[in-house]
Amino acid sequence: MKKERTRRQRAILRRNLFLAACTVVLVLLILLIVEVIRWIGGEKAGEKPQDTGSVTSADVTPEQPVADTRPQFVTRGNHTLDATYTELMIVNAKNPLPDDYSIESELVEIDPKYRNNNNVYRIHKNVYPYIQAMVEAAQNDGVDLKVWSPYRSRSVQQTLFQNQVNRQLANGVPADQAEEKAATIVARPGTSEHETGLAADFNRADDAFEKTPMYAWMQEHAADYGFIMRYTREKQPITGVIHESWHYRFVGIYTAQEIKASGLCLEEFVAQKK
Repeated sequence: MKKERTRRQRAILRRNLFLAACTVVLVLLILLIVEVIRWIGGEKAGEKPQDTGSVTSADVTPEQPVADTRPQFVTRGNHTLDATYTELMIVNAKNPLPDDYSIESELVEIDPKYRNNNNVYRIHKNVYPYIQAMVEAAQNDGVDLKVWSPYRSRSVQQTLFQNQVNRQLANGVPADQAEEKAATIVARPGTSEHETGLAADFNRADDAFEKTPMYAWMQEHAADYGFIMRYTREKQPITGVIHESWHYRFVGIYTAQEIKASGLCLEEFVAQKK
Protein backbone atom coordinates (compact mmCIF):
# COMPACT_ATOMS: atom_id res chain seq x y z
CA MET A 1 0.00 0.00 0.00
CA LYS A 2 2.78 2.33 0.97
CA LYS A 3 4.74 1.50 -2.17
CA GLU A 4 1.71 2.20 -4.35
CA ARG A 5 1.24 5.63 -2.77
CA THR A 6 4.93 6.51 -3.32
CA ARG A 7 4.70 5.44 -6.95
CA ARG A 8 1.66 7.71 -7.52
CA GLN A 9 3.42 10.68 -5.89
CA ARG A 10 6.42 10.23 -8.14
CA ALA A 11 4.19 10.02 -11.22
CA ILE A 12 2.42 13.22 -10.21
CA LEU A 13 5.78 14.98 -9.66
CA ARG A 14 7.07 13.88 -13.06
CA ARG A 15 3.84 15.10 -14.70
CA ASN A 16 4.09 18.50 -12.95
CA LEU A 17 7.72 18.90 -13.99
CA PHE A 18 6.81 18.01 -17.56
CA LEU A 19 3.96 20.55 -17.58
CA ALA A 20 6.25 23.23 -16.13
CA ALA A 21 8.89 22.55 -18.76
CA CYS A 22 6.27 22.71 -21.51
CA THR A 23 5.00 25.99 -20.13
CA VAL A 24 8.52 27.50 -20.15
CA VAL A 25 9.17 26.34 -23.71
CA LEU A 26 5.82 27.73 -24.82
CA VAL A 27 6.52 31.14 -23.24
CA LEU A 28 9.96 31.30 -24.86
CA LEU A 29 8.45 30.33 -28.22
CA ILE A 30 5.81 33.05 -27.92
CA LEU A 31 8.48 35.66 -27.05
CA LEU A 32 10.57 34.56 -30.03
CA ILE A 33 7.58 34.85 -32.37
CA VAL A 34 6.80 38.35 -31.05
CA GLU A 35 10.41 39.53 -31.64
CA VAL A 36 10.39 38.10 -35.18
CA ILE A 37 7.13 39.89 -35.95
CA ARG A 38 8.50 43.20 -34.58
CA TRP A 39 11.71 42.84 -36.60
CA ILE A 40 9.81 42.13 -39.82
CA GLY A 41 7.52 45.08 -39.17
CA GLY A 42 10.49 47.38 -38.63
CA GLU A 43 12.15 46.29 -41.87
CA LYS A 44 8.97 47.05 -43.83
CA ALA A 45 8.78 50.51 -42.27
CA GLY A 46 12.29 51.28 -43.42
CA GLU A 47 13.88 51.07 -39.97
CA LYS A 48 17.36 49.68 -39.59
CA PRO A 49 18.50 47.60 -36.65
CA GLN A 50 20.49 49.74 -34.26
CA ASP A 51 24.21 49.44 -34.66
CA THR A 52 25.68 49.76 -31.21
CA GLY A 53 29.01 50.51 -32.79
CA SER A 54 27.78 53.40 -34.95
CA VAL A 55 29.22 56.91 -34.61
CA THR A 56 26.91 59.58 -33.23
CA SER A 57 27.07 63.31 -33.91
CA ALA A 58 28.73 63.76 -30.54
CA ASP A 59 31.59 61.54 -31.69
CA VAL A 60 32.28 63.51 -34.90
CA THR A 61 35.09 66.05 -34.80
CA PRO A 62 34.12 69.24 -36.70
CA GLU A 63 35.98 69.60 -39.99
CA GLN A 64 39.04 71.75 -39.57
CA PRO A 65 40.27 74.13 -42.31
CA VAL A 66 43.20 72.79 -44.26
CA ALA A 67 46.37 74.57 -43.23
CA ASP A 68 47.94 76.71 -45.94
CA THR A 69 51.47 75.40 -46.28
CA ARG A 70 52.49 77.92 -48.91
CA PRO A 71 55.32 80.22 -47.80
CA GLN A 72 54.40 83.73 -46.74
CA PHE A 73 57.35 85.32 -48.51
CA VAL A 74 58.56 84.60 -52.04
CA THR A 75 61.58 85.84 -53.94
CA ARG A 76 61.16 87.65 -57.23
CA GLY A 77 64.55 88.73 -58.59
CA ASN A 78 66.12 90.93 -55.93
CA HIS A 79 62.81 91.43 -54.13
CA THR A 80 61.26 89.50 -51.26
CA LEU A 81 57.50 89.86 -51.42
CA ASP A 82 54.70 88.91 -49.05
CA ALA A 83 52.68 86.47 -51.16
CA THR A 84 49.82 86.40 -48.66
CA TYR A 85 49.17 90.14 -48.74
CA THR A 86 45.95 90.83 -50.62
CA GLU A 87 43.70 93.74 -51.63
CA LEU A 88 40.16 92.82 -52.69
CA MET A 89 38.53 96.25 -52.62
CA ILE A 90 35.76 96.42 -55.24
CA VAL A 91 35.37 99.76 -57.01
CA ASN A 92 32.93 100.01 -59.91
CA ALA A 93 29.73 101.76 -60.98
CA LYS A 94 27.76 99.88 -58.33
CA ASN A 95 30.40 100.36 -55.64
CA PRO A 96 31.65 103.95 -55.87
CA LEU A 97 34.21 105.44 -53.53
CA PRO A 98 32.98 107.76 -50.76
CA ASP A 99 32.97 111.43 -51.71
CA ASP A 100 35.58 112.14 -49.03
CA TYR A 101 37.83 109.23 -50.03
CA SER A 102 41.51 110.16 -50.02
CA ILE A 103 44.59 108.03 -50.48
CA GLU A 104 47.14 110.80 -51.04
CA SER A 105 49.10 110.03 -47.86
CA GLU A 106 49.56 106.40 -48.95
CA LEU A 107 51.09 107.15 -52.35
CA VAL A 108 54.71 106.98 -53.48
CA GLU A 109 56.35 108.09 -56.71
CA ILE A 110 57.27 105.43 -59.25
CA ASP A 111 60.91 105.61 -60.28
CA PRO A 112 61.24 106.99 -63.85
CA LYS A 113 62.97 103.78 -64.97
CA TYR A 114 59.71 101.90 -64.34
CA ARG A 115 57.34 104.34 -66.08
CA ASN A 116 56.80 106.18 -69.36
CA ASN A 117 54.53 108.99 -68.16
CA ASN A 118 55.44 112.12 -66.25
CA ASN A 119 51.89 113.37 -65.75
CA VAL A 120 50.59 110.61 -63.48
CA TYR A 121 53.29 108.62 -61.75
CA ARG A 122 52.23 107.56 -58.24
CA ILE A 123 51.04 104.25 -56.83
CA HIS A 124 49.94 102.90 -53.45
CA LYS A 125 53.04 102.36 -51.30
CA ASN A 126 52.03 98.76 -50.53
CA VAL A 127 51.78 97.93 -54.23
CA TYR A 128 55.00 99.59 -55.31
CA PRO A 129 57.38 96.72 -54.38
CA TYR A 130 55.34 94.37 -56.57
CA ILE A 131 55.40 96.88 -59.45
CA GLN A 132 59.16 97.19 -59.12
CA ALA A 133 59.74 93.45 -59.09
CA MET A 134 57.43 92.85 -62.05
CA VAL A 135 58.80 95.59 -64.32
CA GLU A 136 62.38 94.59 -63.51
CA ALA A 137 61.64 90.95 -64.32
CA ALA A 138 60.04 91.87 -67.65
CA GLN A 139 62.93 94.12 -68.60
CA ASN A 140 65.41 91.40 -67.64
CA ASP A 141 63.51 89.15 -70.07
CA GLY A 142 64.03 91.73 -72.81
CA VAL A 143 60.45 93.09 -72.61
CA ASP A 144 60.09 96.87 -72.37
CA LEU A 145 57.27 96.87 -69.82
CA LYS A 146 56.56 100.23 -68.17
CA VAL A 147 53.81 101.85 -66.15
CA TRP A 148 51.70 104.28 -68.14
CA SER A 149 48.86 105.40 -65.90
CA PRO A 150 48.75 104.38 -62.22
CA TYR A 151 46.99 106.48 -59.55
CA ARG A 152 44.67 109.25 -60.75
CA SER A 153 43.10 111.92 -58.59
CA ARG A 154 39.38 112.57 -58.71
CA SER A 155 39.94 115.73 -60.74
CA VAL A 156 42.11 113.92 -63.30
CA GLN A 157 39.48 111.20 -63.62
CA GLN A 158 36.81 113.85 -64.10
CA THR A 159 38.79 115.42 -66.94
CA LEU A 160 39.38 112.08 -68.66
CA PHE A 161 35.72 111.13 -68.32
CA GLN A 162 34.49 114.44 -69.73
CA ASN A 163 36.92 114.15 -72.64
CA GLN A 164 35.42 110.75 -73.45
CA VAL A 165 31.89 112.15 -73.22
CA ASN A 166 32.85 114.90 -75.66
CA ARG A 167 34.35 112.30 -77.99
CA GLN A 168 31.10 110.33 -77.97
CA LEU A 169 29.11 113.46 -78.76
CA ALA A 170 31.49 114.28 -81.61
CA ASN A 171 30.94 110.77 -82.97
CA GLY A 172 27.21 111.37 -83.15
CA VAL A 173 26.09 109.59 -79.99
CA PRO A 174 22.89 111.27 -78.66
CA ALA A 175 23.43 113.52 -75.66
CA ASP A 176 21.24 111.36 -73.40
CA GLN A 177 23.42 108.32 -74.20
CA ALA A 178 26.87 109.88 -74.37
CA GLU A 179 27.70 109.61 -70.66
CA GLU A 180 26.53 106.01 -70.41
CA LYS A 181 28.62 105.06 -73.43
CA ALA A 182 31.61 106.99 -72.12
CA ALA A 183 31.40 105.21 -68.75
CA THR A 184 32.12 101.83 -70.38
CA ILE A 185 35.41 103.25 -71.65
CA VAL A 186 36.47 105.71 -68.93
CA ALA A 187 35.04 105.20 -65.46
CA ARG A 188 32.99 107.98 -63.94
CA PRO A 189 34.84 109.91 -61.23
CA GLY A 190 34.55 108.00 -57.98
CA THR A 191 34.15 104.62 -59.67
CA SER A 192 37.65 104.13 -61.08
CA GLU A 193 40.20 101.72 -59.64
CA HIS A 194 42.88 104.23 -60.57
CA GLU A 195 41.66 106.41 -57.70
CA THR A 196 42.61 103.68 -55.20
CA GLY A 197 46.26 103.46 -56.23
CA LEU A 198 45.83 99.69 -56.69
CA ALA A 199 45.64 99.64 -60.50
CA ALA A 200 47.77 100.73 -63.42
CA ASP A 201 47.72 100.86 -67.18
CA PHE A 202 50.88 99.58 -68.84
CA ASN A 203 52.81 101.02 -71.79
CA ARG A 204 49.81 102.69 -73.42
CA ALA A 205 46.03 102.57 -73.02
CA ASP A 206 45.48 101.33 -76.53
CA ASP A 207 44.12 98.19 -78.20
CA ALA A 208 47.47 97.81 -79.95
CA PHE A 209 48.95 96.76 -76.60
CA GLU A 210 47.36 93.34 -77.03
CA LYS A 211 49.65 92.63 -79.98
CA THR A 212 52.88 93.46 -78.14
CA PRO A 213 55.46 91.32 -76.32
CA MET A 214 54.56 93.28 -73.17
CA TYR A 215 51.00 91.99 -73.23
CA ALA A 216 52.14 88.40 -73.85
CA TRP A 217 54.56 88.65 -70.95
CA MET A 218 51.88 90.05 -68.63
CA GLN A 219 49.45 87.30 -69.54
CA GLU A 220 52.01 84.72 -68.49
CA HIS A 221 53.61 86.37 -65.48
CA ALA A 222 51.44 89.15 -64.02
CA ALA A 223 49.72 86.88 -61.49
CA ASP A 224 53.10 85.86 -60.08
CA TYR A 225 53.49 89.47 -58.97
CA GLY A 226 49.94 89.91 -57.68
CA PHE A 227 48.25 91.46 -60.74
CA ILE A 228 45.25 90.42 -62.80
CA MET A 229 44.00 91.73 -66.14
CA ARG A 230 40.91 93.39 -64.77
CA TYR A 231 38.58 93.81 -67.75
CA THR A 232 37.93 91.16 -70.41
CA ARG A 233 35.33 90.97 -73.18
CA GLU A 234 33.47 88.01 -71.75
CA LYS A 235 33.13 89.65 -68.32
CA GLN A 236 31.91 93.05 -69.55
CA PRO A 237 28.28 92.30 -68.54
CA ILE A 238 29.56 91.93 -64.96
CA THR A 239 32.29 94.57 -64.77
CA GLY A 240 30.50 97.13 -66.96
CA VAL A 241 33.82 98.01 -68.62
CA ILE A 242 35.05 97.22 -72.12
CA HIS A 243 37.97 94.90 -72.81
CA GLU A 244 41.17 96.60 -71.61
CA SER A 245 44.26 94.52 -72.23
CA TRP A 246 46.46 97.21 -70.67
CA HIS A 247 44.66 97.65 -67.33
CA TYR A 248 45.93 95.52 -64.45
CA ARG A 249 44.80 95.47 -60.85
CA PHE A 250 46.84 94.43 -57.84
CA VAL A 251 45.08 91.83 -55.64
CA GLY A 252 48.03 89.92 -54.15
CA ILE A 253 50.18 87.07 -55.43
CA TYR A 254 48.30 84.02 -54.16
CA THR A 255 44.96 85.70 -54.80
CA ALA A 256 45.94 86.65 -58.36
CA GLN A 257 47.02 83.08 -59.05
CA GLU A 258 43.68 81.78 -57.73
CA ILE A 259 41.68 84.25 -59.84
CA LYS A 260 43.69 83.42 -62.95
CA ALA A 261 43.14 79.69 -62.44
CA SER A 262 39.41 80.15 -61.74
CA GLY A 263 38.62 82.22 -64.84
CA LEU A 264 36.50 84.54 -62.70
CA CYS A 265 36.55 88.31 -62.72
CA LEU A 266 37.19 90.12 -59.44
CA GLU A 267 33.50 90.73 -58.74
CA GLU A 268 32.72 87.02 -59.16
CA PHE A 269 35.71 85.95 -57.09
CA VAL A 270 34.84 88.22 -54.16
CA ALA A 271 31.19 87.15 -54.28
CA GLN A 272 32.26 83.49 -54.22
CA LYS A 273 34.52 84.11 -51.25
CA LYS A 274 31.68 85.69 -49.33
